[in-house]
Formats: sequence, C-alpha cells, structure tokens
Amino acid sequence: MKNNTLKLIINSSITGVIPATLEGILIYSVEPTISQWMVIQATLFWFTCGFVVYQLNTGENIFLISVGFTMFLNLPWYIAESIVKNKPEHFIPLVIASIVQGIIIGSLTKWLNNGKAGQKAIYE
Repeated sequence: MKNNTLKLIINSSITGVIPATLEGILIYSVEPTISQWMVIQATLFWFTCGFVVYQLNTGENIFLISVGFTMFLNLPWYIAESIVKNKPEHFIPLVIASIVQGIIIGSLTKWLNNGKAGQKAIYE
C-alpha cells in the first residue's frame, strides 16, 4: 500500500512538473519582462492541473478528460487575459495552449500508467 501511494505521488508530480516547466519557458520566451509572480502563478497552476488530472484518471478517455479539465480550469484566465484586458487576440492562443497542455498531461498520464487506462494500472 505504501509503495503504491508513493508511486501515485511521484507519477502525479511528474505529470505536473513537465507542463509547469513548459509553461514557464513559454512565458519567459514570449514576454521576458513579465513579473516573476505571474510566472510562479502560471507554473503552480499547471503543476496542480497535471497533478490533479493524474489523480482523476478514471479509465475513460484520458485525453478527453485532461483537455476538458484544463480548458475548464482556464476559463478565468481566458476572461482575464482577453476580455478584461480588451485583447481578444489573446483568446485563441490561450485556448490552443490549454489544449496542447491537456494533451501533454493526458499523454504523460497514459505513459506513466504503462499505456493502461485508469488508476488500477499503477497497482498491478
């Protein structure tokens, strides 16, 4: 039991660290003068998103779950970054980034479960 819990935490963390790192690199490459707090906020968000999606792996289509979950959680950012700031041109890139990150998270989840769907795969 203890070994399975540790493996679950490690795999969840890996699934969070990779999209968080990619987001940090993307933000700095697009806007190098951005506040460090904004980068920290974004990387923490994507770490948490990856961690939680790995935990939510129900055995259903992990790509549909991860993309849907990441898009749903990004709704406030879509509004804040495109509507509130009156920059509608940011909306489509934000949606595309969410979809790509969701696919990455889904791929990592599937790969870390040895290509099997569902949490029971890690206990085998």
